[in-house]
Amino acid sequence: MAIAFILCAFGANAQIWWEKRTPHVSIWEYPRSNTMNLLDREYSRNIHFGFVLGLNAFDFSQIRNSGNTVFIPGQGNVILYADLIHIKPGFSINGIADYRLVTNLDIRFIPGIFFGQRQLDFYRSDTKGLVKSMPLTSNYLEFPVVLKYSADRYTNFRPYVLTGLNTRINLSNTINMDSERYIAMRKLEPFVEIGFGFDFYFDYFRMGLEFKLSTGLTNCLDKTEAAGYEYYRQSLKSIHSNTIGFAISFEL
Repeated sequence: MAIAFILCAFGANAQIWWEKRTPHVSIWEYPRSNTMNLLDREYSRNIHFGFVLGLNAFDFSQIRNSGNTVFIPGQGNVILYADLIHIKPGFSINGIADYRLVTNLDIRFIPGIFFGQRQLDFYRSDTKGLVKSMPLTSNYLEFPVVLKYSADRYTNFRPYVLTGLNTRINLSNTINMDSERYIAMRKLEPFVEIGFGFDFYFDYFRMGLEFKLSTGLTNCLDKTEAAGYEYYRQSLKSIHSNTIGFAISFEL
């Protein structure tokens, strides 16, 4: 919550700085109960700021097993396959810088930090027995740039759709022998994002409810192998990330 407060304070200060550069526009110059004047205020400036709090279901959209025979100490030569059975929730905190291109179209830069965890389960192909459950905790810095198209506003309600690209930097992508993580992920992961949402207008801010799908564009599996546990990496060919998210935004 402290981070969210800092983001909100930053957005407020940035809003004040922008309005000092355009003194003919003031965010307080409208009757609080007049919806039409609220709409005029929205269209009187091209840039505004805010922050987003999100909940996410973080998983893999595609897991391709190599089908190679690998040697496991104590078990001999076997073929392993991996699967993701349990989806665990994650969360994110982002700032918003929104620039209006035309009346109903905005471009948005939404940098933030993303926390998520996935669990890969490795099975023997012959007995279907579980060999290893491997947690893959991932903490990302993310930098989405999206286009947001909004319908015409009806009283204090406005639906929208969005699409864009997101670049995530994985801060916990390496092998960790202590936590029995024997798979490494690539440092950079590009995503394509689509979603929809609804903006609700209040006297001093707007609140948005948003649903979004992010799909990884490249194989996020690194080639690094853990010494003594090479068979886990050798049993995998490629992995693609996937995120389904719900977010609440607050914008000035």
